[in-house]
Amino acid sequence: MKPVIACMSYGKLTSLIEKNKYKFFESADIKIINKLIDDAIKIAEKMEKNGEADVFICSGNFSSLSYPLSSPIVEIKVTGYDILLALKKARKYSNEISIVTHNNNKIQYLHEIQDMLTVSVKQLSYNNPFEAEKILNKLFKEGVDNIIGPGLVFELANKLGMHATLIYSEDGVNRALATAISIALSKKKESERAERFRIIMDFAHEGIVATDKNGIVTVINPQAEKITKVSRKAAIGCPIEKVLPNDGIAKVLQSGKPEINQIHAIREVKVVTNMVPLIVNNEVAGAVATFKDVSAIQEAEEKIRKKTYEKGLVAKFYLDDILGNSEQISEAKRKALLYAQSESTVLIIGESGTGKELFAQGIHNASSRSKRPFVAINCQALPDNLLESELFGYEEGAFTGAKKGGKPGIFEIAHGGTIFLDEIGEISPKLQSRLLRVLEEYEVMRIGSSRIRHVNIRVIAATNINLWERVNQGKFREDLYYRLNVLELNVPPLRSRKKDIPLLVTKFLSELRSDLKESEIAKIAKHPLFIKYGWPGNIRELKNIVERFAVLFSGNLDEVSYLLSNIFNKQVKSTVAISEYNEINRVLNDVRGNKTEAARRLGMSRTTLWRKLKQYEHI
Repeated sequence: MKPVIACMSYGKLTSLIEKNKYKFFESADIKIINKLIDDAIKIAEKMEKNGEADVFICSGNFSSLSYPLSSPIVEIKVTGYDILLALKKARKYSNEISIVTHNNNKIQYLHEIQDMLTVSVKQLSYNNPFEAEKILNKLFKEGVDNIIGPGLVFELANKLGMHATLIYSEDGVNRALATAISIALSKKKESERAERFRIIMDFAHEGIVATDKNGIVTVINPQAEKITKVSRKAAIGCPIEKVLPNDGIAKVLQSGKPEINQIHAIREVKVVTNMVPLIVNNEVAGAVATFKDVSAIQEAEEKIRKKTYEKGLVAKFYLDDILGNSEQISEAKRKALLYAQSESTVLIIGESGTGKELFAQGIHNASSRSKRPFVAINCQALPDNLLESELFGYEEGAFTGAKKGGKPGIFEIAHGGTIFLDEIGEISPKLQSRLLRVLEEYEVMRIGSSRIRHVNIRVIAATNINLWERVNQGKFREDLYYRLNVLELNVPPLRSRKKDIPLLVTKFLSELRSDLKESEIAKIAKHPLFIKYGWPGNIRELKNIVERFAVLFSGNLDEVSYLLSNIFNKQVKSTVAISEYNEINRVLNDVRGNKTEAARRLGMSRTTLWRKLKQYEHI
């Protein structure tokens, strides 16, 4: 909404303002009060009371009566340029000129330049319209008929048939209008700032009290009134000790250093208080205290926890959920429980499908962070740029398609809890550098931001490749490797803990086929084919085969061997094919897609390579 400028003027000055106000149409709404002094002031007072004007403009004679107004007033000043311009216009009529102005607008320096002028100039002044009329009548009788003056004088001189020139110029009017608009816009911004401050203070969930350098209360918000049980009227102007019965503010005023997260009691209410000094020009000019009821903080924390659980940022599995009695898995669980008592970074090493994330969740749930978020991300599943935005977050406008308002990264989301970085060996060198900083400083910076955010997290990483080998190949930072591999946990593959297979088969089959008896499930689980198979896909592959068996099994125990043999034969062929396909892909990547060189390294003809690639298209 445009600011409103009210101009108090009369006669010819009004016409001049009307002529020029269109220049400021886009910036302000300009209203004109074309009245004599007393009437104009009354109208202006009414407009101010009704909030119909932001700034008033007046000529010099109006300014003497402007005291009833509290709004800003801009005077249309008469400059030396205005006088010279008016004299130039009047000289065309005669060389004898009388300048008649209001006493408050009398031109003080005119007599000093009298000798420099080529015309005879006489200056007279009046205090009210009656005096102005009297002066002009006298001049008329004396034969003086060349007059320079403000709007009122211009009108009176014209009525007497005298030649009149307006003392104000277009330049003076335009400067006054521009100044008034600038003041109005500043006033509007200040009003918005004051209203914003009031809303912040009134609706803040924390109590806020501010003092001057002497410890006298200058600001108190409604929440502070509620907690302290001291009204604003009673608090403002009183020593801070009457509102906050502790010496915290006094210490801050004296030392100039903040007191953060202090617990105090205010009239039997426990509060967490933050007190900071107001430093102006390197001097303590006051202090601000914010405080919140401890019970409200606990309630908010409970809501956050509930919301976190609703979002699924929780670890669902415990170490006891990891099945197995073998020596290998028991040792891994024992180590994991010890690691849970530490805050150090854990690196879980194991083949794909061995249950590395289960161990990560189990460590989190056995730690002191168990009630905090558990956030997992697969570093191999996302492209480099998307992974960076997911890890570190971004500000609004950081890149095309960035979410309005920005988005926190998972390091921020996991604050206070645990972040699980699966397939850590697959991250790019760029992200390795950024991750190293997080592990060293526990600080993150969103994409497109210059603000550093502190995070309190525990990192658990996992990999199915030999990280040290990648370090030797120059594909993984050595310093990052040592930061990650503080506590190393090796998860054994299924083929080295075959003793646990019947237990796992029993669990999976019980969940899938509730119609089978325990004795039937136990017999199936002990079938020798489960033990003989090599399980390259580990527990994930075991669960897959058990699920396939559960769908195909009719319930006839005599068919178990035949059904399992058929499943395992197909699985072995599929496993061999996948293994060969993976090897071909690996070699192709090494030679950057050169099929002739790949065929040479694989010991096959180029035709055979093409045939196998065509054969494995479905994989």
